[in-house]
Amino acid sequence: MLPKKYKKPALILGGLVLIFLILVLCVRLYFTGELIAAMITPPLEHYLHRNVTIAEAKVGFRGFRVKGLEIRKDGAHAPLLKGEKLEFRWKFKELLKGRIVIHTLVFTRPEITLVRQKDGSLNIADLLPEMANAEKTAPARKKHNREPAGVPLFIALLSMQDGQLSFVDLSQQPQATLKVSKIRSRLTDFSTSAPIPFEIEGQVQGAEERSLAINGTYDLAKNTLKGTVNLQGIDLATLSPLIARNHSDLIQQGKLTMEASMAAEDFDHFVTKGSLALSGLKIKKDEKFTETLQIEAGFRLDAVRSQQTLEIVNIDLVLNGQKAKIQGILTQWQQRPHLDFTMSSPQIKLDELLALLPATPSPTETSKADPGQPPAQDKPLAENVVSEPGSESASSPVPAEPTKKSEETPEKSEVKTESAPGTDQSKEVPVEPVASSTAATANLPSTVSQSGPKPIPLDAQGEIHLDWFLYNKLVVSNVACQLILQNGKLRVEPLSAALYGGALGGSVKGDVESPGPPFQSVVYTENILLDEIISTFWPQTKGSWSGNVNLISRAEGSGADLSALQSRIYLNINEAEFSGHPLFVKLAELFQAEDLQQLRFSQVTARVLTSQGIATLKRFHLVGPIVQAEGTGTVNLLDKELDLHLSLQIRAQYVGKIPPLRDIATKIADKYGFVQLPLTVTGTIDEPVYGLDQRWLNKTAKRFSVKQGKKLKKKQPAKPPLNQQKQKQLKEGLEKLVQ
Repeated sequence: MLPKKYKKPALILGGLVLIFLILVLCVRLYFTGELIAAMITPPLEHYLHRNVTIAEAKVGFRGFRVKGLEIRKDGAHAPLLKGEKLEFRWKFKELLKGRIVIHTLVFTRPEITLVRQKDGSLNIADLLPEMANAEKTAPARKKHNREPAGVPLFIALLSMQDGQLSFVDLSQQPQATLKVSKIRSRLTDFSTSAPIPFEIEGQVQGAEERSLAINGTYDLAKNTLKGTVNLQGIDLATLSPLIARNHSDLIQQGKLTMEASMAAEDFDHFVTKGSLALSGLKIKKDEKFTETLQIEAGFRLDAVRSQQTLEIVNIDLVLNGQKAKIQGILTQWQQRPHLDFTMSSPQIKLDELLALLPATPSPTETSKADPGQPPAQDKPLAENVVSEPGSESASSPVPAEPTKKSEETPEKSEVKTESAPGTDQSKEVPVEPVASSTAATANLPSTVSQSGPKPIPLDAQGEIHLDWFLYNKLVVSNVACQLILQNGKLRVEPLSAALYGGALGGSVKGDVESPGPPFQSVVYTENILLDEIISTFWPQTKGSWSGNVNLISRAEGSGADLSALQSRIYLNINEAEFSGHPLFVKLAELFQAEDLQQLRFSQVTARVLTSQGIATLKRFHLVGPIVQAEGTGTVNLLDKELDLHLSLQIRAQYVGKIPPLRDIATKIADKYGFVQLPLTVTGTIDEPVYGLDQRWLNKTAKRFSVKQGKKLKKKQPAKPPLNQQKQKQLKEGLEKLVQ
């Protein structure tokens, strides 16, 4: 029996326990599962616009447990939310105030399903903030005048354990699905007056464990979101159907890693800054695959969805080691996107970038030579000296008068070769204004095919600055140009650059939506080093040329197809020196003079017309102290075949080494010591074949031999008269004969 002094506390404690048990019993009897479900379901259905069902609910003193929660819209493909178990822990004293304050709300194994319908809409579109009219400067917020239903609900902690998020795209055929599993999330201090911290992490389908991590805060009062995103090893092939809806197999492989901070206001104004890396990326293009791409980028973007503007504050891009910096603004992406930009780069290696694209056979590789033309073969020196082009040759003989005009080139000759050696005899090359290059290119006939790839849904305008531009062996520095892309038509003008000691300028027009792609261009150069520019295209000829090149070119074509190239070039080379190339080695062999392997010319001029893979030389002139020449001919750009007809003027001492002309070389020379010879050049650029017209040789030799015979006959002296002694002897001999 308890002492008297303990009876009173014991009674009080027992009374409290009894009251507590009564309260628990009352809670269990009053707050039944059905009652709790009836209290929670109406407000959820009211705000979510969906049916909410609960399979089982158990009530305890500190909270209750719900099993089999499902939120589904009538006729939906799948429930928006399906949870195995939800645990509520409330604050009991708040119940007495008529409020439900959830201290902890834990979802166990929830499954959330987002669906893109066949018309492109999302199954949660009615839960997202509506986009404001694009014409307004700020997004309009939709105000809901709803009366509160049920009991007010407050949550201090919202947690998810082992969740799964599925995204199903029914607009794809077949449908595309992306799953994020092992999701763990926490939203703490769920309040309408202060930012709500949250944490989300999970594993994206096909990626490593914990490949997704998001941390940040969400302010319900201001409707602002701030956070950081970390993605590790995301499989881009899985995301490809969701990124490129019209080309579900665009990305074949690749991994994405990204770290970024982001902020959003009203789900309309987004600001993000961070870096990303795409490794092992392969893209499908025209049923073929690109080479493996490695892309890195540091970025800072600012977008306003309602105004359709995306400001590219900065993108530092690295593609397979090549760097570029891009800034600009993208607008009107719901109609036809337009991009205003600037791009700068320390160097661009175009051949390496083109090598990343799917390999396609070049048109020049598939073209075949004319079977009616046998390959050129080198001939012995003796045959070369007396070779005859032949009366069956389609090429007309070179006129004896070098300044005679061709019927096809009525224009005035740019260079007039005179007899005096070692001097510049030239007229100005007619230079047309480069400023009107765009108008000039418009006069060229169009060869653009009407069939081609799908239109590019983008217009762009911007400036490009490159410290160095490299294409194969071509090196250009200080490149500056303005690029305009509108309705699939590309213009690059004006273009300026430094090239091999000189300047490069011009403009380019192209149709990027046609195969090829077709282009038109006007290019001019000033004082370009000849050896550098030629060795770019024929590296084996390095060191064979020197001189300063001035050139004006108009061209149109289709990609790298030489057979489709049409061009007109005006060429002027000052202080040229040629040596070591087979073109001059063979010439030296023809005249049996090694010093002809190295020739100097004060000026070289030419007008070159290119069509169907054939470059036609018109008004070709060489002016030098030893050799001067002019003529016409063709060069096949596809197989480098030559067919040139030159009127060559060369010093008499070299002509004297040709046997048929050895005795008359000095006699057929002009007063300056030059002999004019008709010369043909056939074969190829690497294996040229020189020949002199045998009919001309024979005719010249015969003409001078006949003249020499007549001179000798005229100069033969009369027989001298007999002296007296011989007259006496002759008289005595006749007398004896008579006797």
